[in-house]
Amino acid sequence: RRGTILRKLPRKVDVLEGENAAFCVEVEKEEMDIHWYKDAVELRETHQTILKSFGRTHILVFVNTMPQDSGLVTFLVGRSKTSSQLRVKGRVHCPPSCPVGVQINTERANAALLSWVPAQDTRKNPPSGYVLERQEVGTGSQEWLQCLTTDSATSVEILGDSVPCEADYRFRICSVNKYGRSNNVEFPKAVHLVPVARIQAPLQDALVPEGQDAIFSIELSASVIGTWFLNGTQLQEEERYSMRRSRTHQSLRIRGVRETENGAEITFIAYSIRDSAALYIQAPVHWYKNGRNKTIETGSPIALCCELSDSSAQVHWYKDGSKLQPQTGLDILTDGLARKLIVHSAESFHSGLYCCKTKGDTITFSVDIKAPPVRITTLCEAERNKSVEVDEPIMLRCEISDPNAQVKWYKDGINLREAAGQDMLAEGSIRTLAFQSAMPSHAGIYSCKTTDDAMQFHVDVKGDKSSYLFCKYILVRDKCVQTLFELSEPTGQVSWYKDGTKLLPQNGVDIQSEGNLRSLVVQSAERAHSGVYRCESKDDDIQFAVEVKGDAQKLCSAFTVLHGQLTAGDYVKFVSLPNESTIFLKDVKQKSFL
Repeated sequence: RRGTILRKLPRKVDVLEGENAAFCVEVEKEEMDIHWYKDAVELRETHQTILKSFGRTHILVFVNTMPQDSGLVTFLVGRSKTSSQLRVKGRVHCPPSCPVGVQINTERANAALLSWVPAQDTRKNPPSGYVLERQEVGTGSQEWLQCLTTDSATSVEILGDSVPCEADYRFRICSVNKYGRSNNVEFPKAVHLVPVARIQAPLQDALVPEGQDAIFSIELSASVIGTWFLNGTQLQEEERYSMRRSRTHQSLRIRGVRETENGAEITFIAYSIRDSAALYIQAPVHWYKNGRNKTIETGSPIALCCELSDSSAQVHWYKDGSKLQPQTGLDILTDGLARKLIVHSAESFHSGLYCCKTKGDTITFSVDIKAPPVRITTLCEAERNKSVEVDEPIMLRCEISDPNAQVKWYKDGINLREAAGQDMLAEGSIRTLAFQSAMPSHAGIYSCKTTDDAMQFHVDVKGDKSSYLFCKYILVRDKCVQTLFELSEPTGQVSWYKDGTKLLPQNGVDIQSEGNLRSLVVQSAERAHSGVYRCESKDDDIQFAVEVKGDAQKLCSAFTVLHGQLTAGDYVKFVSLPNESTIFLKDVKQKSFL
């Protein structure tokens, strides 16, 4: 009968986005059969929808409302009902304010302690984190590079080992949230930082003909400022001595070496590094009656010499049958009886067969240019041991000595291939393996390998849940409803429910399990199959609504995923018949809710 509702719902309820919306009614008697609806769909209790009853009082609460939660809320008991219009108003969002009180402490050697204070309006407009950037002083470049992000910390320590090269650095900071970033605030002074460098390719002894140039080079794991010494005396840049530094490569050129410098010690010192080599002056080269075989490393000079019996005789030099002429980087010299061909810096195309020819004789030299080994160095030693939470991105990076060289990535000894959610990137000399969303299966030992070198990374993936559910697809085709979910734990169990009632295998409904995959298949969808379905594991659940309408000739299906988790590489298919229109959601970058 009518008149059983004593306290009705208000005509409308207005709330702001993010607030809770509460509805309360009072009925005539306890333990009456009551129902709540929103837009004509009966409500069930979820983590965002709370349904409670206290005697004759019944309460509905929508938690953390969003604008799309707006709609008509209806309470029904017997033949009586009361309704209220829920309106959720979106908030005005804006980026956070910039931090204040920035300070820099440089008391600790080769380190800088940066600290700051959150803006005064943090409670009103909170940041989700802070972004630190650095700028190298004295290079002429105005470029700022991101060096660190943090969420709630208000101080960080920047170590020398975190910068790519020795230099003076400035730092600045800004606040960020999902709506943007604040202005940057620069720290008051610069600090000198030096990366911890190691020797990758040491100095080598040099054997050089008198009067020619001697070149010494060293390859380090980081760019630092070094000093060269000759027999203990520091060398300065001048006409005879030329010093060059290019990233991690350092070199010294001594022009026109002298016999008095035979056996001289060449020393390179930089921060905590010291390495030495010897300079030997080569005795005069005499006439060679047989061919000569030379193997020379890329970047080293090539010196081919022979001696004639007649100082006035003319010679011509050839490479692979083609006549050579003096040019930049290649000298053809005459010194008394000696004839010399000098290539200043060998490259791969200099390999070949060289000939020195007179009218009556020929001398042949076989030259093979060998590329230096491709070495792998780490950008930061701390990156080699990664510990991440489930769903966080994983990024493994290293640097190779030859930007054109190829690398291969391995996990636990297995060669990795390109796959969804997994990227293998090459940018200059940097090689990167990135996973968009970490899963427990990503834990293990990773290796980056060249033909000459290898580097290992240890990855640990932590997470509270052991049975994650991932939606692979939901598909309707030819009156058949097919669903497929993936369970992170292959031995885990799942249960299927429709409108809160547990489903069991029956005629026309198949429940299947194979490895990590769990599926529910309705062979011939009818109106009775409409409802809210749920797949539930020990730690997770995914719900979706199915509405089937039309006859067997014109089956029309609509899906609403009420609560679903997607991860990189997963997709959901929505197919509407008879027009066979399909919507794909693919390559999701992070876990999200539909």
